[in-house]
Amino acid sequence: LIMNRKIYAISISLMFFVLCSAKYLSTNDKSVEELKQKLTLTFSNWDSIVSSLKLNNPYIEYFSEVGVRGRYEVFKKYLSKSTLENIVGEKAFLNGPHSDDMDFNSIDKFGYYNPLFLTKLHQIVNVLFTNETFVNNTQVFYDKKFKQSLRACYLSYNIIANNKEYIDGYLDEISEPYKNSKTYGSFFISGPSIYLQESFRDFADSIENDGYNVYEGFTFPGFWVRRSIDGTADEFYDLMMLAFKTFDPEFVKTQ
Repeated sequence: LIMNRKIYAISISLMFFVLCSAKYLSTNDKSVEELKQKLTLTFSNWDSIVSSLKLNNPYIEYFSEVGVRGRYEVFKKYLSKSTLENIVGEKAFLNGPHSDDMDFNSIDKFGYYNPLFLTKLHQIVNVLFTNETFVNNTQVFYDKKFKQSLRACYLSYNIIANNKEYIDGYLDEISEPYKNSKTYGSFFISGPSIYLQESFRDFADSIENDGYNVYEGFTFPGFWVRRSIDGTADEFYDLMMLAFKTFDPEFVKTQ
């Protein structure tokens, strides 16, 4: 509001603000319920979804339990990118290779997340996590499927996020994505992938020695490099800490 305007104008503006806020709260309540339903469906049908996916991809049974990409294949049964965008009310990405679905095959491009999408998602999840029934029903599944992964994600954040050396190195690689490419049998690995793999080999080996998954030791650091570049590392960190506060508070206390 602008200072020194007439009282009438201020009153009208305040009334408009209150009405908009009421509308947002109503929409937010609906979004919370929709997200709860989709997550509940996903968690309760997780094993059957994995079994179905395994018919077309024999590797999915392993990769559905680690990292992000395999898990997304499971989640998108009920909670795809477009579904989550509809719940949140914002597009997930400002630009990049992703369209209606996630594109994990791009070599020289990656998705730049929409900070507003993450902010609104945080608001919805924050309300959902006050639902004791949902949290209690989800705790066992979280412990079994996500706890170790989220801990590995946290450990990688602490040493990689906003690190200029890795940011500059990765940007240099995607500017010429084929300059250091290699072929291993039937697998083609691009320069950016090789760069991330070799940059974080020591980290991956170190957390594997502590009982974490070595694949996640390679992939989570790359996630934080990309989030450092698109400027959403803080938003994702806040979401991660919200999950810890809800499901794994003791872990953060020990760090």
